[in-house]
Amino acid sequence: MAKTLIIGASGQIGSKIVKEFDKNSEGVEVVLGTLFPEEAKAWEKEGKKAVVLDLNKPSQFPAALEGVERLFLLTTYTSDMLFQAKTMVDAAKEAGVKYIVHLGVFTSRRDPVPHFVWHDLIETYIEASGIAWTNIHPNVIIESILVTDPPITETHTFTSLVGDAPQGFASTNDIAAIAATVLREGPEKHAGQDYYISTDVLTAKEIAKVLSEVSGREFKVNYLDLDQLEASFSQIESIPMRTYMESASITMELTQNGEFLPQKQIRDDVLKVVGRPGQTMRKWAEEYFDMKK
Repeated sequence: MAKTLIIGASGQIGSKIVKEFDKNSEGVEVVLGTLFPEEAKAWEKEGKKAVVLDLNKPSQFPAALEGVERLFLLTTYTSDMLFQAKTMVDAAKEAGVKYIVHLGVFTSRRDPVPHFVWHDLIETYIEASGIAWTNIHPNVIIESILVTDPPITETHTFTSLVGDAPQGFASTNDIAAIAATVLREGPEKHAGQDYYISTDVLTAKEIAKVLSEVSGREFKVNYLDLDQLEASFSQIESIPMRTYMESASITMELTQNGEFLPQKQIRDDVLKVVGRPGQTMRKWAEEYFDMKK
C-alpha cells in the first residue's frame, strides 16, 4: 500500500480526489491533509487518516510526510505558492517521497503571466529534485466562474471577466479523476508526464446558450470591466493574494485582446488517462442542474 497524502483534501479539487479514492483506492493508503485541526479530528472519527498541514509552516512538513510515498501537491492561490512548493519539495526529498503529482496551469511554458511562470518554476524544481513527477494542466476551471454565491440556479446570471473572448475550460471532476488515477497507478505508468485538460473552447455568450438550453431558463452574462476588478484589489489586505490577483488580471487582459493562445486550445488528456472523454460544458451543466433539482 503506497501511503498517499492529499494536500487540500477539503477544498474544491481535493475533496473530489477523495471521492474518487472512496470509489477505488486499490494499492494506496490515503491520508487527508487539512489546514483545520477540527476537520482532521472529524475525519479521524470517520476512520480516515488525516494530518494538519499549514503550507506556510514548513516545520509541520516532516511529521505530515512520515511514511508518505506519493504526494498530491496543490498550493494556495497567492504568491506564497513559490515558498510553499519549494519547501514542500525539499521536505518530500528528505522524507523519501517517491512521487509528486502537481496541479499546475494550462501553459505553453512561455506565457507572460507571473503566476504561470511561478508554476513553470515549481515544475522545474520538482524535476530537479530527482523525485518522479506528473503535472496536471487544467485550462480555466468551470466552477471558478459558474459556482458562485448566490448560485447560478437562483440568479441565472454569471460574470465574464474577459468580455466575449473564447476560453478553454476544464471541470474539477476531470482534474480529480486524472489526479486519483495517476496517484493510484503510480510513477511506473505516469512519471514524467504532463497531462492537459481543455475540453472545449467557448465564449460567454456560448456558455449562456448552453446553460439556458440545459436548464430551461434564460441565462444572462454580466460583463465586468477589468478596471472595476483591478480597483477592487486595493481592498485585499493580503499582499500575496493581491499579487496573485494582479497576475490573474494580466491573463484576463491578454485573453480579452485575443493574445493568450493557451486559452484557445482544446486538448483532452482525460480520455488518455481515465479512459473516458473529459466533460464538455454541456455535460457539466447537465450534471450540475440535475444535482440542484
